[in-house]
Amino acid sequence: MRGLNLTPVSHAPTGATIRARNLAAGRYLPGTPDGVTRLASVEFTAEKDYLPLARMATMHVTGLLGLPIGRVTDLRLAVNEACALFVGGEPAGAGRRRLAVAFDRLEGWLRITVDGPAPSRPPTPDDVGWTMLCALVEEPHWQVRDGAGTLIFTEPLRGVQH
Repeated sequence: MRGLNLTPVSHAPTGATIRARNLAAGRYLPGTPDGVTRLASVEFTAEKDYLPLARMATMHVTGLLGLPIGRVTDLRLAVNEACALFVGGEPAGAGRRRLAVAFDRLEGWLRITVDGPAPSRPPTPDDVGWTMLCALVEEPHWQVRDGAGTLIFTEPLRGVQH
């Protein structure tokens, strides 16, 4: 399929890289940074027609982790809303035209990261998509740098055995 790049990853960035990213994001994510495992990532053209790929990847990863079906559904919707923030309008500059969604397992946590072209206007608390995202996950973090945007949120994996 044109515009699609599914990448299973068997290695993760170093602990120092993870710590640096967490500090740059303004918060420390729970878990041991050195214990990060990349479960999956999906990259695709930053267009709404490709958002089902992000939803499908989210359902698959969260299902494999053994999350309850209600949380699987909530996270699927959260990832959809997160991706939609990047494809809702024209990008701020001639930056990247691709979206990437990564699923990383930290000790006791699932971290979901969405990277893509920064929209011309960042989300505000009044935006319906941002309000919905905040209702589905705690403390999503939004950052824009050099024409690229990153949105990160985490999900606790209490009671998950995998």
